[in-house]
Amino acid sequence: MPTTRILQLSDPHAFADPDARLFGIPTRELLQEVLTHMQESGMCPDHVVVTGDHTHDELPETYAAVRELLEPVLDRLWPLPGNHDDRAALRSAFADRIRGDGADRINFAFGAGGWLCLGLDTHVPGAVGGRIGADQVDWIRGQLDDGRPRAAVLFMHHPPVELGLAWLDRIGVEDAHLLQDLLAEDLRIRLVCCGHVHHESSAYVATAEVVTVPSTGLQFSPVSDVAAFVTAPPGYRIIELDEDGYSTSVVRLSKARYAPTQP
Repeated sequence: MPTTRILQLSDPHAFADPDARLFGIPTRELLQEVLTHMQESGMCPDHVVVTGDHTHDELPETYAAVRELLEPVLDRLWPLPGNHDDRAALRSAFADRIRGDGADRINFAFGAGGWLCLGLDTHVPGAVGGRIGADQVDWIRGQLDDGRPRAAVLFMHHPPVELGLAWLDRIGVEDAHLLQDLLAEDLRIRLVCCGHVHHESSAYVATAEVVTVPSTGLQFSPVSDVAAFVTAPPGYRIIELDEDGYSTSVVRLSKARYAPTQP
């Protein structure tokens, strides 16, 4: 099978005001820089997954602005909600890319050769942490049973593992054990790609690698037990799937042009 290349973007936290900053970081400007970096690199992804927090203010005009920035990859875009998203507003802005109605859960499924790619919705309205839910785990099982893929990769906002960082682990997935049990049960799930924590990390549940990705804007400290931000370039993740397995790596811009203020 030919290699399928997937670009993962996460946590733009854009504002309606293009000049607005999140703790000193101009998030809309940096999202544009990340997309320009990807295009100038010559990479042409087969799919682009945004793992949540498209906006920080959850306004319809902000989603419209994010859609405009993503226009070059709109035909292969798969958006998922994060805790800073409004499902109905996200679905309305990307009605041609998201099925369903209003504030219904947002999922996706697409094939990539022998791989099945599934998008999960961990959004809990009004909460910072996430939830998977037994019904969504059953949905994953059904997709795997129906599709009978050789292997699968999951995409979601909140990582279903603890990172060993107290403040981030407090706002993780409240029922992560449900997905962890499935990962131990069905070893076809090889990779889980997440956002939310604004830095790169890797852990394993059974044989599944659980990875997180830097934000396209503000970067969180990967070592602090309290909320802290670091001066680091924004980035994105590249996932390549083929008949032999997968490879994945994080790409960052060459330098950090802005230093964040601290919370």
